[in-house]
Amino acid sequence: MKTMRKLAVLTLAGTMFASTLAMGAFADEASDPIPVTLVMFGEESQRMKELMANEIHQKVLDEINVDLEIQYLPWSEYGGGKSELMFSAGEKFMCYTNTEVTAKMVGKGYYADVTDLLEENAPELYEYCNEAEASEAFKINDRIYSITVGNKPNAGENYLMMVRKDLMEEVGVEEINTIEDLENFYTLCKEIHPDYIGLGRGLDPRVLNGSIASEKNMDFVNNFVFTDANADDNTLYSYYESEEFKQVAEIAARWKEMGIIPSYQLSNGEQSSSEFAAGRAMFAVSANDRIFEMMETVRPSAPDALFVNIYLGNEEEKPLLNFGAGNYVTAFGISAGVEDPEELAAYIQVINLFQKNQEWVDLWVYGIEDVDYTLTENGRVERICTDELIHSWMPVNVNFRRYPSYVTDEQIESFNHQADNAIDKKTMNFIFDTEPVKSEYAQLQAVESEYLTPIANGFKDYDENIDKAIEKLKAAGIDKFMEEVQRQFDEFKASQQ
Repeated sequence: MKTMRKLAVLTLAGTMFASTLAMGAFADEASDPIPVTLVMFGEESQRMKELMANEIHQKVLDEINVDLEIQYLPWSEYGGGKSELMFSAGEKFMCYTNTEVTAKMVGKGYYADVTDLLEENAPELYEYCNEAEASEAFKINDRIYSITVGNKPNAGENYLMMVRKDLMEEVGVEEINTIEDLENFYTLCKEIHPDYIGLGRGLDPRVLNGSIASEKNMDFVNNFVFTDANADDNTLYSYYESEEFKQVAEIAARWKEMGIIPSYQLSNGEQSSSEFAAGRAMFAVSANDRIFEMMETVRPSAPDALFVNIYLGNEEEKPLLNFGAGNYVTAFGISAGVEDPEELAAYIQVINLFQKNQEWVDLWVYGIEDVDYTLTENGRVERICTDELIHSWMPVNVNFRRYPSYVTDEQIESFNHQADNAIDKKTMNFIFDTEPVKSEYAQLQAVESEYLTPIANGFKDYDENIDKAIEKLKAAGIDKFMEEVQRQFDEFKASQQ
């Protein structure tokens, strides 16, 4: 029998009506399904289309009486572009978010406040995902505007380098611990595989944090601002004006000259991601569990591909940083266009289904057992259909995690213990409200794109171009921007004491 509106729609918390509705006392078996639209980013596979038209759609309908539709947009529309236009128009939908995007969207009034409805409508998120702790990262003025999903050790996200271990073995490289080791591996591998690129999926300055000659353990607020996670103070630094940026840029220039950074990275960054997915890249910026996601992506083209996460630095001097409270994986923002409490509750209930139990997680990630996948005696998963369904990283949860047979015990052990020596980010749970400096922020991003990104990726010489770039930053308002970030950060840290 269908379970209609299983969970509460708390319009007036504490009243008799809300309490009885929370228990389903007035659930109407004949009520029409509530339409919910989930916007995903990327490309929908053929198998996902089939499941959404049939099994998944019907199961969601049976479980919570929701008529679920999933739409797809290119990743280029994430955090802006068409998705932001949809929010501004008040369209009813939800999609991925992060803390920076959340701050921007809330500042513009685009996200719904889910505070009063979240716990009653997402019990499994509270049971399996540390939602009470994780939601702190998305609170603005003590109200919750985004809903977190997942539960995993997350230390070192984008501070790790994911290297093809099978290629290391092929060229006789046993370990990679330093930049010099990585560059030597690239040189040896390039001799055997001249058509391979070195760095796939683009460069992130955090991956070089442990390699540069700086005592600061860079903990970024956004592209323009970082603090020192090792220091016992609240000082913020302007990244592009720092010695740290100079050193990162110098490494990037060397990598560009060596060919580690491909010549088309600025003009066509997606190509380096495509080369990586096709098994023609040697390494990429990583996160703790990204090796599993990437092996699944790469192995259809390179069946022997095996990845290992490497930290290019000394963890004792610069410990890895825990990326977020509650070990969440991703988060969803719901459009403020969803105003009716019953509709808003339905959106939350859909998100809850991503972590409801093992059966639901398996359905989203793998499909139908014995049709799309099988399970081995020891619980390892073997795919029959290789089409991606929901992005496999999205619902990663230590309570429900399944591994393919090709994942090694060593990789699982490393995943489980990556955070053992990590420290919390100093900026954890800090959401910078850009509204007071939104004009400056827009101008700074334009300057970054034109003048700083080419330096950061090794395409323009640092010494020859940095003065003009800094001049442009100053004219765009970097000093006012830094003052505002520092003011908000000081207030945030004071509120934690």
